[in-house]
Amino acid sequence: MMKSFARIGLVIAALGPSLPAFAAPVPRAFEPPPTLPGQGNVVALEAAVAPAVGGCRPQGSISRSGSIVSVVLNFVRGRFFINNPDPTDPQPDGLDPVELRSYGGCKSGPAIFVKPGDTLRVDLINQLAKDDPSCLPNPPEGLGLPALVGCFNTTNLHTHGLHVSPAGNSDNVLLNIAPQTKFPYEINIPNDHPAGTFWYHAHRHGSTAVQVASGASGVLVVKGERPYTPPSPQNPKPIADIDTVLHDVNGAPFKEQLFLFQQIAYACFANQPNQPGGPWQQIYTTQGIYNASSPANIANAPWTCPLATPGNPVSPGVVENFGLQLDSSSIWDTNGRFTSVNGIVQPTLTVPAGEIQRWRFVHAGIHDTINIQLVRATPVGTTNLIATSALSGNRQQQKADLLAACNASPGTLIPQFEIASDGLTRTKLRTVHASQVGGVLESNYMQPGYRSDVLVVFPSDGDYCLLNQAAPKAERVSNGNGGGQGPSTPQLLAYVHVRGGQPVTGDLQAYVGKALYDANPTLPDAVRTGLRDGDLRPWAPFENLAPPAAGSQQQQAAFAINFPAFTVNNASYDPDVVNFTREVNTTDDWLLSAQGEPHIFHIHVNPFQVIDVTTTNTNGQQISIYNPDGTCKPDIVYADKQQLANQYCGMWHTFRDTIIVENNYQIRVRTRYDRYIGEYVLHCHILDHEDAGMMANIAIVPDLNAPGGGLGMAGMRHARQPTATPAATPVGHKH
Repeated sequence: MMKSFARIGLVIAALGPSLPAFAAPVPRAFEPPPTLPGQGNVVALEAAVAPAVGGCRPQGSISRSGSIVSVVLNFVRGRFFINNPDPTDPQPDGLDPVELRSYGGCKSGPAIFVKPGDTLRVDLINQLAKDDPSCLPNPPEGLGLPALVGCFNTTNLHTHGLHVSPAGNSDNVLLNIAPQTKFPYEINIPNDHPAGTFWYHAHRHGSTAVQVASGASGVLVVKGERPYTPPSPQNPKPIADIDTVLHDVNGAPFKEQLFLFQQIAYACFANQPNQPGGPWQQIYTTQGIYNASSPANIANAPWTCPLATPGNPVSPGVVENFGLQLDSSSIWDTNGRFTSVNGIVQPTLTVPAGEIQRWRFVHAGIHDTINIQLVRATPVGTTNLIATSALSGNRQQQKADLLAACNASPGTLIPQFEIASDGLTRTKLRTVHASQVGGVLESNYMQPGYRSDVLVVFPSDGDYCLLNQAAPKAERVSNGNGGGQGPSTPQLLAYVHVRGGQPVTGDLQAYVGKALYDANPTLPDAVRTGLRDGDLRPWAPFENLAPPAAGSQQQQAAFAINFPAFTVNNASYDPDVVNFTREVNTTDDWLLSAQGEPHIFHIHVNPFQVIDVTTTNTNGQQISIYNPDGTCKPDIVYADKQQLANQYCGMWHTFRDTIIVENNYQIRVRTRYDRYIGEYVLHCHILDHEDAGMMANIAIVPDLNAPGGGLGMAGMRHARQPTATPAATPVGHKH
């Protein structure tokens, strides 16, 4: 379908009579995340992943000396381009110029590979400007900053999902790394740490959403090489890594692909000189200037980056206005921006038929669901838009072509075989296939913060769509039919061209199982047969947590918005208050709930096990959605008119660090505060919610019954630190 190019609208028309000649978008090759100089040597030691060729070369470096991996990570304002497949985009070749806070100056952060037992030393160099209007005691009123939000040039670093210390200069998100300063992180990864897919991102409270929405995130992979060993009385649960069985019959590891999904919410502003209220108030859209007082037709119009003309300044694409760009459940659905893969919009990936690959999915967006499906493409008339990587237009304009070319049905869906969730190997392989759950074709449901490791294999030559499927309309009711639960319009994440290789006939799951069986002849027969049939228990780091001690108190995290307050347990975040104090090496059950709209529970340091998910029946009783074997109860799933239960199917007794809490659902999880003491946080991983106050502090102490929790020497008195600005020093806590 040819697109109409006469839609630039009021703003572009006002910029002058001369418009550029429009052309179809140029296909963009899939690029792995960038690699730091020196990363090649590190990758050679730990991964079957070739360093990225071409693309952005980030500022910084990486090296290994024994078990010490040293990284220099520069936090800078990167100037680069993001491709826009809309042929009416005014910028030459559809490349929007942006200036974003990023790691190393690239569209996505560099991939980092480590091993269990490594010490990861990161020199985080904050090169952003000290001149930060959002950090002033009285910020420019045009920024419209809510309480707690600001200091966008102050940062820190969080290694999401790693089981490491939260204290000192380890994974400590209670630090403030000010502009023009350098901070030495030292993160000791224990020898028994699980291998898996993790990620890192900025996490300074008040600036997290702005920085992550700018692309301040990267993939962090823990590679494992511990082979299966039989249990023994001395070691009843030996550590083994799934990495060691993911290879072909010749021992060559399965090829891996890293997919960092980002939702970079850049906008171009009309910053007139000396405008009242400061800069970053006026966003260019296809329907006019969008600001805090715009009517709905402009507030919901796609954003654009016109060419500057005399009297009409145009900034590069930036993320600077929290209220206009981030603070809305529907803004990602309406702004027209695309979810990118490693910083590329709709890249093209070529793979051979019959080759089993491991795809590591990381959702590094801040707000919206990604409903991943793999779909065999269908030519539309005489034009195969997928074969030529030629979809054009913004997301709404691509809709008709996409629905025709990437029509998802039980016959066109390609299964995904999930082996790990949130970085942790599952006890049983989960097939995301063409079955209908609750009347909806199944997707790999990913919320911000989630990771999913899947094995994929394409049966034959052809063209396929990596699709972010539209959320069912009923699922979006809680958010006014817009935002928060995934796109109202499906989006193509990537073109997949399958060329060459060996076609596969028959069941793909049986094909994958046989390949694993044939490639691992030295495993004991029972273990090898179990692997063929999807039993991953020998490689899963956890199987079940013992219940808490008798008499233990259940902890609760209830998320709610009572505007303007964003709360956990009826309290907005107070950096001076510890909300929970628990004891190391004990176990708790937690009850998670959400009111008004969905929220996403994430807790640092220790993963949790999903024990149960319940919902309220017509009699007002809480009933489990699961059968005793962990499968979903069809009557409950189908009775949910909002179709929310389907994404919990497959989660029973799995281990995670992030989980969505839907309306009218309660989730009971179990966690053990293993090994580490110190203070860290739990929060909603809708990051604008976190910055607005939906976060709480938790302190793990040596002994709940000892004075001071067992911290500090008797009679010790610490002088209070002098008062300082939030950007200068970590805040203290009232215990």
